Amino acid sequence: MVETCDEDRAADEPRSSRRTVPLLELPRPTGRHAVGVHTAHLVDDDREDPFRTGRSRELMAQLWYPAEAGAGDGPGRYVSAAMSALVVDSWEEEPGRSGLPRGTAAGITVYGAADAPPAPDARGCPLVLLSSGHAQHRAALTALGEDLASRGFLVAALDHPSDAIGVEFPDGRIVPYREPDGLADGDTADLAGRYLEVRAADLRFARARLSRSGFWWHALLDPSRAGVVGHSLGGAAAAEAMRLDAGFTAGANLDGTPYGEVLRTGLERPFLLCQFTPDDPEFPEETRARERLWSGLRGPRLHLSVSGGGHASPTDLDALAGPLGYREFTDAEDYAFALGSLPGGRGVEITRACVGGFFEQQLLGGQDVTEVLPPEVSVAG
Repeated sequence: MVETCDEDRAADEPRSSRRTVPLLELPRPTGRHAVGVHTAHLVDDDREDPFRTGRSRELMAQLWYPAEAGAGDGPGRYVSAAMSALVVDSWEEEPGRSGLPRGTAAGITVYGAADAPPAPDARGCPLVLLSSGHAQHRAALTALGEDLASRGFLVAALDHPSDAIGVEFPDGRIVPYREPDGLADGDTADLAGRYLEVRAADLRFARARLSRSGFWWHALLDPSRAGVVGHSLGGAAAAEAMRLDAGFTAGANLDGTPYGEVLRTGLERPFLLCQFTPDDPEFPEETRARERLWSGLRGPRLHLSVSGGGHASPTDLDALAGPLGYREFTDAEDYAFALGSLPGGRGVEITRACVGGFFEQQLLGGQDVTEVLPPEVSVAG
C-alpha cells in the first residue's frame, strides 16, 4: 500500500511537485479459492534472444494458483521498487506529468499470497497463459490472473523482454524496452509483426516448460487443457501461438488487432474475440483483420462487444485510474480511448466475467458464458 512514498522521490524533484497517493488496491478475486503467487525465471536454451545477440531467450513469469487459505509468506508484490518507476512512466504521456511518486506501483495491494501451499483440492487444473499489451508488463493483467486462479486455473503472466517496458531478472538486471533494428519510422504493422513472432515463440516455450513433469505445480495440472489470452498485441500473439501449438486448446483476444499467418490459416479450436473499442473508420485495415480472423475460426467461436469500453479497460489501469487521478494528467481524447466511459473498475469486472466464463465453459465444462454476460456486453457474432 502506498500513501506518500517520500523515500522514492528523486533527489532533484522538489517536494511540492509530488502528489499524495491514496491507498491503491486491485479488486478481490471472485472465485472460491484463495490465491497463491510465485515468480519463475524461464530460460530457453534452444533459442537465441533476437534482441540480444549471443544470449539465450529468458522470460519472467508471474504464476497464480489456487492456494491454501491463510497460508504463505504474506501478500505478494505488484512490482518491485525498481520496476515501479517504469510502470509510472507507462501511465504518463510526459515524464513527471502525473506528479506521482516513482514508487507508487510498488505499493499496489494484491491478493496472491507469496509462495502459499496449493489448495488441497487443486487437481486437474487447466493452465492459462497471459500476454499483456505492447510496451506493457506482466503485472498489468494481475486482476485477471488472480481471478482466474481463484476459479481453479493455473495462470502464468509473461514478460516479453525488449517488448515490455522493462523486465527485471533475479540477478537484478533490468532489460529495457527496445525496438527491432531496421524498423521503418512509424511502421506499426512491421513493429507488431516482428514482436508477434517472438511473442508466439515465448508463449509456446512457456506452455511446454510450465507443463513438463519436473515443474513444481505439475501435480496440480491437467496438461491436456491449456488456454492463452492476451490484451492488444498480446491478443494477436495468443491467436498466432494457437496456430503454432496444438497444446493450446482455447484462446482469447482482448481488444487486439489480429496479425500474422493465423489470418490465412484460421483456427479450429475455441476462440474468443472480446472487443472493448468500436471499429474506427480511420483504420479500416484493423476492422478487415478482425473480420478475416473471425471468418477463419472454424471451432467454437464467440465475438463479444463491450459498450462504453476503452482499449485499456481489460487491464489493471481500469481499476487504478480513479485513485491515481489518471484523468487529471491525461488528455481527454487519450483518456477516452484508454478507458472509455465505464465506471472505474467496471472494465476489470467485465473482463473477468467474459474471460473467466469462456474458459470455464471451454476448459472446465461450465455453463454457456453467453447466459451470464454483464449488461454492457453484447454478442456481436
